[in-house]
Amino acid sequence: MLILGIETSTRAAGVALISEEKILAEISQESKLYHSENLLPQIEQVLKIANVEKVDAVAVSLGPGSFTGLRIGLAAAKALAYAWQVKIIGVPTLQALACHFPRSNAKIIPLIDAQKNSAYVQTFKNAEPLDEVKVKPIADILKQVSELGEEIILCGDVLSKIKGELPANVKFAPINLRMPRAVNVALCGKDLLDAGKESNVMNLEPLYLRRSEAEILWDKRHK
Repeated sequence: MLILGIETSTRAAGVALISEEKILAEISQESKLYHSENLLPQIEQVLKIANVEKVDAVAVSLGPGSFTGLRIGLAAAKALAYAWQVKIIGVPTLQALACHFPRSNAKIIPLIDAQKNSAYVQTFKNAEPLDEVKVKPIADILKQVSELGEEIILCGDVLSKIKGELPANVKFAPINLRMPRAVNVALCGKDLLDAGKESNVMNLEPLYLRRSEAEILWDKRHK
């Protein structure tokens, strides 16, 4: 089964193509959020590299993350799934990040930027969630993990905002495992498909968790 993975939840956008347990092609680019310009050329290039014209399923990162990035990625995934008449799978971004560490004695805590010194956060062990996704101040998250007393690995785009010495039990993921990757979206999508958890192309929506800043400002101006 050929699965195309699309990741646009942060500035580290990417596209990957897998076949069973084999990575056929992957493009990853960490830069400013120009996903609207880069995503379709990246998809075309990945398909060309793998010499593939059509896939069996499309897996897309659902967030939480950048509101604009998520909309761009999901729109592309829906268009491709509809045009090819193939399955689509929505993959929570924090789950895909945790898949960097499928076997680890440490707890894995992905952190995705939620703006205003806050982060989307969830705790995983062996790629399995231990709690629900929440939005918390970054300072509160660091205080809480320091109190756990066990080994913690942090990953995600928030790491660039964390300054100073970390608690003794906490460390950053290696640089190659910090950001969301399309190949993990594809692999998580395969696991969800194998478990019979196919998404519906007509009603699949991003996982925003909160309103965008534009919506909040609109409400303030019109009250």
